[in-house]
Amino acid sequence: MTSAAGDRRTRSQRLQLITLALTGVLTAALGGIIYLSITSIPYLAVSPATDPAFGRLNACLLAAVPERTGWAVSRDLSTAAAWSTNKLVVCGGVDPRSPAGSPAEVIAAPHALTGVTLGAFDGSGALWISQSGGDTESPRLMRFDGKQFVERGHFAPAALVGTANGVVALETQGQLIALAADGAVTATRALPLQRGVHLTVNSEGTHLALFGGGKFAVIDAKTLESTPAEAPCPVSWVWWRPGSPLLLVECVDIAIEVNAIDSRSTLLEPRQRIRSTLSGPTGVYVQSCDVLPCSATPPP
Repeated sequence: MTSAAGDRRTRSQRLQLITLALTGVLTAALGGIIYLSITSIPYLAVSPATDPAFGRLNACLLAAVPERTGWAVSRDLSTAAAWSTNKLVVCGGVDPRSPAGSPAEVIAAPHALTGVTLGAFDGSGALWISQSGGDTESPRLMRFDGKQFVERGHFAPAALVGTANGVVALETQGQLIALAADGAVTATRALPLQRGVHLTVNSEGTHLALFGGGKFAVIDAKTLESTPAEAPCPVSWVWWRPGSPLLLVECVDIAIEVNAIDSRSTLLEPRQRIRSTLSGPTGVYVQSCDVLPCSATPPP
């Protein structure tokens, strides 16, 4: 009797252990299904090819440049470029061969360029790029004139941004350079801060905000002269407001809205904001997703 009772207890304990183990497996599987459903849906919703502002351009770039190291988008959002280690592709316009009644296909224009590090579109829609050079070539800055890339400088900048009349480039030694479309240097300025500098331009392309390492300044895009704008705190990110001289300046624990012309400021409510950049006069904010441009919620 004692042996039989013991066997029953042993079988009962094994059954309980098996049931517990199966319950754990099912719980883990259910948790995985829930996790995938939660994480996959937002990913599909913000997929570069379905982005409301850049979807068609991104679909073109995804097909033409599967592995990308950088991108740029024009200020009117009509054209975008992406590059890899050995080529650059510009997508824009409408393919006349697109079937009637279907979404128009964007034209992809490939260029066999190596060593592209940065790119930016100026106010006229022309693409500027920097090349790092190699063993036999020196670094250079070039502008696409509609037919070919034309050299506009003998250096590869650490930062590059398009303006109304050309670009502003930050040379690796800390020299800020404003260039016109023909390559003429309209102004230069030495920056004490050389690393981690962000350049972001207003919707008109006339003024730039410079920030990095807690520092902040607003300058004229052509003369590089500073405006009176100041920030009373170490700056971590800056957003231009569309169609106005106002900037939203975010510090570690406060946020303020600053007038770039007269430096009047207003304290704002601290909240979570997506780090993005105003693309141009359209008022669309852009962020990087999968090394492509994606639209972002405007900062409140």
